[in-house]
Amino acid sequence: MKNNEIVDKLNNIHLQNFSIEDLDEEIQNQKLIFVAEGKQDEAKLLWINQTILEIHKLYRNAFELVKNKSYYQAWCQLERIEITIHSLKKHFTYNKEQYFLWHIEKCTKNLQILYPYRLFASSEILKKKKICSVCDKEISIRNFCGHIVGEIYNGEMCHRIVTECEILGISIVENPGNKFSVMFLKDEKTNEQIDQYNYDTLDYLFEMINSPYEIWDLEISQKESKIVDYKNVGRNDLCTCNSGKKFKRCCLLKIGKKYPHYEFILTNPSSKTLLTNTLRNRKASH
Repeated sequence: MKNNEIVDKLNNIHLQNFSIEDLDEEIQNQKLIFVAEGKQDEAKLLWINQTILEIHKLYRNAFELVKNKSYYQAWCQLERIEITIHSLKKHFTYNKEQYFLWHIEKCTKNLQILYPYRLFASSEILKKKKICSVCDKEISIRNFCGHIVGEIYNGEMCHRIVTECEILGISIVENPGNKFSVMFLKDEKTNEQIDQYNYDTLDYLFEMINSPYEIWDLEISQKESKIVDYKNVGRNDLCTCNSGKKFKRCCLLKIGKKYPHYEFILTNPSSKTLLTNTLRNRKASH
């Protein structure tokens, strides 16, 4: 398959009319041929195409996981998308028209905002031994192989593989470098993990979108809770926010306080014209 054919498929990937796995296999096979022939530039170009494909696979997977209420697993996919896009941008600059990447990048950030995760475990690690992913040579201050982390060699990105390390400490932070380490509770009797988070906002959004490529956006504002919003709710009634608590012990305490207000703007695209011009067909506040 020629590169222009690959590019054409990637530009129409949102139509979902071909197998991503088959295309990935074709790209990998062609990349191996270029590597064997010593064509580094061509192999790098295919790495870019393969990375774009990987981002789409991760996003589709994250979408389905949220739909199936596997929230933490979806969160991990979103984190991988963020990391992969960061790696891609070192070697390829895309615009709003290309490969639907602008949509995935924006939606990934918006979904991360909607998640209730706020605290993470951050490990302080001493890396005792590490090797180069390209040449397998052990790396140290006095022993450097010459391969640069983040550069592409033989169609793969160079990185360091830690083979021996020591955990020096763990901190609880709000903005970690590693967002995989979400804090969960544990059942003292069964020792099983408890997911204590509320995903209602995510569920609300995903009730309205049916495809990972459906256009939507998020607007965030501050809204003040007013007593008039609860004029038909008694103090001892169950709170209307579905917390299971009485109104007097829940949202009544929030009267007069401001809280984040999310507004979802959705567009169900039927043509490429709509994809490049976000139309505000309907609004849903939550």
